[in-house]
Amino acid sequence: MYTFHKAERLSHKALFEELFASGKSFVNYPFRVVFKKSSQEGEFPARVGISVSKKKFKSAVKRNRIKRLTRETYRLHKMTFYEKMSAHMDKSVGKSMGKNGTVDILFIYLGTTLPASGLQMEKSLVDALNHIAEDTIKCRNVGAGFARPM
Repeated sequence: MYTFHKAERLSHKALFEELFASGKSFVNYPFRVVFKKSSQEGEFPARVGISVSKKKFKSAVKRNRIKRLTRETYRLHKMTFYEKMSAHMDKSVGKSMGKNGTVDILFIYLGTTLPASGLQMEKSLVDALNHIAEDTIKCRNVGAGFARPM
């Protein structure tokens, strides 16, 4: 299950707009992470998008390298994220996000240089996934969806 399927990609313009309009965000350098419960049900527990600024990285080769590293890191660590999400959905009888358990996530790369090693990127992405899982679980326990930060 260590593949990154097309259905796991955040690719619809409407979903991006909805994510920016009402999603929660936090910064875990070198990423800004925006996430929210999806309005459209998906095959997988999460849909992921990755963005790298053209202003900071003029070369498409560098932008694509960062996106590849981010995608690979996510691919390797998504199973623990999925397990946390599904384990809690099994425990919370009727208090899940409804029939739709899909979370839309956007990773925006904020760094100004290519990562020398993937270790900082990996640590940051794993921490971000843990933060999203904890926030999702906390919101489910209260019985509410994701709330917009104040």
